[in-house]
Amino acid sequence: MRSMMGKVTRESMAALVLCTLVAGATAGAQGTTNPATGYAWSETVGWINFAPTNGGVSVTENGSDGYLSGYAWAENVGWIKMGSGTGPYANDSSVNWGVNMDASGTMSGYAWSETIGWINFGDTNGPAVAMNTGTGEFSNYAWSENVGWIHFRDALYGVLRSGGVPSGTVPTLGEWGMVALVLALGYAAYRRLGQMRSQTA
Repeated sequence: MRSMMGKVTRESMAALVLCTLVAGATAGAQGTTNPATGYAWSETVGWINFAPTNGGVSVTENGSDGYLSGYAWAENVGWIKMGSGTGPYANDSSVNWGVNMDASGTMSGYAWSETIGWINFGDTNGPAVAMNTGTGEFSNYAWSENVGWIHFRDALYGVLRSGGVPSGTVPTLGEWGMVALVLALGYAAYRRLGQMRSQTA
């Protein structure tokens, strides 16, 4: 009886592990989605907020099938929609458009504004909008026939995927705590080494 229970338990555990691996693979295939924060800038329409109170843009990273979704807000032109439905988008019809992103973070496709029309994130006349997959920082320009270039990063502004770590930022309180801990341990080791030397002298 005990051996039978042990066999069932082992088989059950094997099945549980298999189900967990399959579920993990499925979840991984769906990618990760995080909100965007910050502002892009247009000389024509001004600031474009990627995390407004009643909207917001999401960034889905899924290898070559990444995409943006949701709404950004510009005070002068209203809502700017990043995609229609769930991406990636084919951009081949009036109901299947949106901003796509490949595994390297380079974007393509179109956002839409009722006021200014199509906004091309992969215009061939300039570097396509891109996201650094490590830091989460957006960069480069999107193009609108009606308002011109929209810039995604400068020294004083930019769009960032939430959870990213923009380059050149001041460490957080937690990061300073880790620095202080390392320095304290190093100092303690230095003091201990000095004591050992004085005892052997």
